[in-house]
Amino acid sequence: MESEKPQSSFQTWFDTCLVHDDEKADVAQRLRQEAQAHFESLCQPSSSPEDNISSPSKSSTVEQDLSNASSSTSNGAIALLVSILGPAFSQNNVPLNHKITARVRAVNCLIGALEGSSSLTHGVRQGVGNFLTELCRAESIEQGNDDAVMIDSGEYVDGANLTPEEITQQLEAMDRTQQQRPKGGSSPAADDVRDGAILALTALLQSRLEIFPTQQSQSTCPVKEAIGVVHQSMELRMELAMLGLTSRCESDDSSDNYNSFNAGDGYETIRPGLNVEGLSQLPRMKRSLCFKLLAGALDGLKADKSQLEQLIQQQSSTTKEEIGCVFPNTLLKEMSKFASLTSSCLHGETDPRCLLQLLHLLNKMQQILLPLFFSTPAINPRIEFPTVEVFDAVAPYYPVHFTPPKNDPHGITREMLQDALIAVLCERGAMYSDNAIEDENSNGSENENATMAELSARMFLERLDPPKFTNDYDPPSSPESEEEDKVDALRDLSILLLTSSSTSNTGAHITVAFVSELSSSLARAHEEAVSTDKTTDANSLASRVRKFASSFANSLAPISVNNGDVKVRHTTLLWEAFVHDATRKLVSNLSSSPQSMHGRSSTAYLAALAAEGGLPTLRKVLDASLPRLLDLLSKHEDSSSADDEKMAAAIRGIAAFMSSCYVALKMWERNNRGVQVHPHPLSKYISQILQKIATALKGMRGKGNDGPLTLAAAGAFESALTAADLSGLEAGDMNVIEELLDLMSAVVLEKVDDAASRDDDTLRQWKKSCARALGAAIATGLHKSEDLPNTGERLESLAQSLLPKVLAGSVCLSKPHLERYDWMVLAGACANGSPNVSEQIVTSLLSRTIDDLQKKVDVRECSPKFQCFSLMALAYLVRCGGPNVGKVFHSLSSPATTPLDVINELCVPLDQDSLQDGDISDPPKQVTRQLPVGMSHLQLPDSLAKDEEMKNATIQRAYSVMPYLIEAYVCPSSTSSCDNLVAFVDQILPPLSELDEVKLYVAFPLLAAVLNGQNDVWKVVSSATGERLQSMTTYLAQFSMSEDHDSFSRSAAASCLFAILIHGGEGVDSGGENIKNLVDRVVYPAVTESVACLQQTFDGASGVTSATDHACTANVEAALNFMALLGSAAACRGGRCSQTADEIASCLVQVACNGSSSAFAFKSPGNEAQQHPILDPASLAFVLPAAAFGSMLSVKNGGPFWRQRIIHKTLPILMKTLQEQATSRSPPALGSLAVVAHMLCSVSQTHLGESKIRQMIPTLIAGLVYFSKNLDVIARGGKATKGLDVLSIILAALAKILRISPEDVTKFVGVIIPSLLLLSTCNALETYTPNQLIALQCLEIVTTHPNARNAVLREKDQVTAALSVIVDHPSKIIRQAVVHVRNVWFTL
Repeated sequence: MESEKPQSSFQTWFDTCLVHDDEKADVAQRLRQEAQAHFESLCQPSSSPEDNISSPSKSSTVEQDLSNASSSTSNGAIALLVSILGPAFSQNNVPLNHKITARVRAVNCLIGALEGSSSLTHGVRQGVGNFLTELCRAESIEQGNDDAVMIDSGEYVDGANLTPEEITQQLEAMDRTQQQRPKGGSSPAADDVRDGAILALTALLQSRLEIFPTQQSQSTCPVKEAIGVVHQSMELRMELAMLGLTSRCESDDSSDNYNSFNAGDGYETIRPGLNVEGLSQLPRMKRSLCFKLLAGALDGLKADKSQLEQLIQQQSSTTKEEIGCVFPNTLLKEMSKFASLTSSCLHGETDPRCLLQLLHLLNKMQQILLPLFFSTPAINPRIEFPTVEVFDAVAPYYPVHFTPPKNDPHGITREMLQDALIAVLCERGAMYSDNAIEDENSNGSENENATMAELSARMFLERLDPPKFTNDYDPPSSPESEEEDKVDALRDLSILLLTSSSTSNTGAHITVAFVSELSSSLARAHEEAVSTDKTTDANSLASRVRKFASSFANSLAPISVNNGDVKVRHTTLLWEAFVHDATRKLVSNLSSSPQSMHGRSSTAYLAALAAEGGLPTLRKVLDASLPRLLDLLSKHEDSSSADDEKMAAAIRGIAAFMSSCYVALKMWERNNRGVQVHPHPLSKYISQILQKIATALKGMRGKGNDGPLTLAAAGAFESALTAADLSGLEAGDMNVIEELLDLMSAVVLEKVDDAASRDDDTLRQWKKSCARALGAAIATGLHKSEDLPNTGERLESLAQSLLPKVLAGSVCLSKPHLERYDWMVLAGACANGSPNVSEQIVTSLLSRTIDDLQKKVDVRECSPKFQCFSLMALAYLVRCGGPNVGKVFHSLSSPATTPLDVINELCVPLDQDSLQDGDISDPPKQVTRQLPVGMSHLQLPDSLAKDEEMKNATIQRAYSVMPYLIEAYVCPSSTSSCDNLVAFVDQILPPLSELDEVKLYVAFPLLAAVLNGQNDVWKVVSSATGERLQSMTTYLAQFSMSEDHDSFSRSAAASCLFAILIHGGEGVDSGGENIKNLVDRVVYPAVTESVACLQQTFDGASGVTSATDHACTANVEAALNFMALLGSAAACRGGRCSQTADEIASCLVQVACNGSSSAFAFKSPGNEAQQHPILDPASLAFVLPAAAFGSMLSVKNGGPFWRQRIIHKTLPILMKTLQEQATSRSPPALGSLAVVAHMLCSVSQTHLGESKIRQMIPTLIAGLVYFSKNLDVIARGGKATKGLDVLSIILAALAKILRISPEDVTKFVGVIIPSLLLLSTCNALETYTPNQLIALQCLEIVTTHPNARNAVLREKDQVTAALSVIVDHPSKIIRQAVVHVRNVWFTL
């Protein structure tokens, strides 16, 4: 019964295939799904390899597998299904459409069955595969049909009862139908059968091999027989894939046109038996199916390879060597044919989808097949992988020049194609080792034996260093494109040769001759790049060439000597060829003309090799270069006609090689856990180098000979102190160092006065060089080391005696504009020295800062001009002294002076005796250096006036040094001080006295610098500190809005609050309730109160003065700005806080446009005020919420979508207001005008929408015209400050519109130019200068308008005449702008 069930199911499927009354299109798909489900149920869990070989077996045959297979297994069921479905493919005496329908349904049954079968035996796969390849062939389905079939299919015309005209019409219709058919003779419906056979064959080849045990097997070596079956399976997969592809590509007339396609196109003719000439004639979808067939064969081959490895692992080591790594020649030949056929499919392919698929297929083939070729021992004649054929197929596509069409639905980009192509050229993922490395003296000229790495590298190299004197050279269209082309070639070379995989050895795949050629080409490309590069940054072509050369040398550098390892010896030969050739060719330029372009280029190239090419490369380059340069200096040092430029270039070259040595040794120590190199590479040259430097600087005293030679010598001295090992120097050499240090310290530490400002550039460079050398000496001398002998102690004593002198000079008074060379010395010492050097310097400067702050001074005279040069020096060190300065500054702890000590000292009230008159007889009070704490702190002062004066003087002194202290709190290391600073602020909030306010004035700017800096403080802040920050928010809000504090401290408090609200709420205020509470409890009451006060001034209440009016306006402005700050914080925070942001933004826009909202309202201006709003204070008040809304939009924090959300909420309010005001003859309302300008300035064009922008532009132009006509009122009116602000934002919005969308203002150009001319030629106060500059800029931009050329030319004479009047404007910047704009208009 079990055998009848599948047979009955198969018979049902067969009957369904022959049923022709059901024309549903999904019948074939349903049969495929049923067959797949049935065969999946038959497949049992795969057995282990031991089970597969438990019974003796011999090579499977079709007869054995079919006779012993049960229908309950997938193998027997497949055989049974093929036998049952066979008549569906052989029936003839049926109509053509019925025949094709039956075949399509039968093929889909086979597809589903094969997709559901996880494993098949070799014999079953061979039998089914042969059957499917026959279905792939071209067949004239119409042949053999009788007359009835032809009549039914419409191929016969019955002339009975037809007129001659009707017969003619039917024959013409049949002729047109015949012409539209494919030339191969197969109809589109017949191609469906062939495509289905390809799909079925793909599923067959992807299935796993099952080694079927048979009862007839009597072998005594079952595993060896099983391995033979696997080899046969691998060979069969290759054969079936190739046969299926060629069968699908053939047509009825293929034999007549054989080898005619693609002949003569530069491609090799495909060998007999591998004819794919019809591939290019297939549609893209059908070609894609063929490529999937090849990929399926590779998948099956990979599974066979895995199964083969499992079989080999069961054998002993002796047996493994005998049978494990040998593949039959017949299998290797088939794989070679398969690779050739696959690569030939690429010839002429132009569709990017198929091209991408084929490139992925070729790389997959390399990954699977290449290891099989190279794992087999070399046999004469050896069967090679067709690397050259694969390269010839992909090389024409390099480099990829593909631009995807607009709105490409397939998403294929140039980068995707380039990456896939490079993967093939680099054999990405193909892990193999060439056991037959060519002879070391081989020149590798035989192209047929070349590896893919060498072939690809030569092609890349031709792009980097093209042969310019051949007929094939096609120069790029521009120098920019040539440089980009070379940069791309260098990138591809890096991908190929600088492999990051430890299992892949590129050196084994290239020859010595090629490496020598590569070395020469890189040197030429570098020299040419140096001569043409306009920049010297790391992204220039010359820098990239040096980087690649040094990295390649490092990858080849021998780590250890192992003469017994062929690969190590081969890699060593490659390294010698690369480095030796470069040094041999380039060092001659160093000794002949180091100052020339060739010499400078050679120095840079060799120095890069020495720096990053590995330790062997460093020694090789130094031994070849330094003797040449030292000999050159020896020849010219006694000559009266010495060339200073040549000697300076030689010394600079020596300095470059010493710096390269320093970099190389640092890399070595970092990669080898701090192990130092001995002997030092510079040990045998350092004595001579010091002598040459001293000779070059001989006779230098102060401002003597400060030419290029001395500058080079000072730089070389710095490099020598930093890079060389000074422990082995003799006493005479140490005397030279001491003399040079004395000379340079005299130059650097001379008295600083106004004379320094008159130093020329060369002298300043000389002093800077001396400062850097002194810094290097201090860093080297004070570096902590345990193995320095007596000479190290001497250098340490020199540094210890030099450092106090420099520190003493660094705190001396000087003019602010003068360069401080003593600060440069300290910065160099910190940057080049160990942390202990920075600790000594920072501690000394902080102690000196405390001493300066504790000095008793006359507060009323000195506090406004108080200068603390120790803090200035410390700020300079933070900027220029490296990361150690900031780390040391924020890691200091007691008993040393700490940053918190400086903060406390700044908060100490100044001596009140200095605030009293000399005739006051009150006894002097004892000055305390710490503020009292506790309830006694609330006692009333003796004099409120004196207390206020003392507070102001203390704050004034703190503010004078605060910018320098803030520098230290902006650095990344300030995160370690965040907890202490927050605890300091938390103790004094809320402030209970004037002295507490002083502390807050000092601490808030520092805390804002820490919280808003680029230091990731929010990732490392402790939970306790986060809770403290959250508890401060209410106090910070109240402090920010209080009128009793100065603007600087209020701004700092608001900045702290903003940072806390955005970053500090995770885990504490996740729902954003803190922001909502601040808005409801702090902001809205303050806004309501300040607006009410402002309305009283508008109503003319008694006692209101101009000062009161200004104060009320300032209070409203501050409250609205703070409201906008909370709104932007909520918007950036996102989530549930977005509703608060929407509420605030809508409130501001409603008040600005309509005068009222649910929170507060402004008084509506009268009719007269609407006619001239610029003179009406009530109308100007509407600018305040608009400006607050603009500040909300200008915030750069947060994600990318919050601004779009705000616009979505507020834009309808503005659009409604603009529509209502469109019919009015009055000037535009200032509130809505300001909102329009702010939106146009701060929001992108895509967020606003083109239609909305066109609706806003008339309001903007109307405002421009209104302000241009009433500019004289603004210029002479002191109350119109807000009017100038509105004008500024209008001009800024206009400048943006003219740049990004000038077509939107084309019809307004005739109005814009006169208005801008009026605004540009006004002689107003200095406060108007920024607006005048923007107006001139707009006047220049409008000349480039693409669609208003005639309108611009009509205004040319008027504009040039008006601008000529103000060329003598009092402001220099205005005069320059006017001349520039006037010249632009003159050239129209």
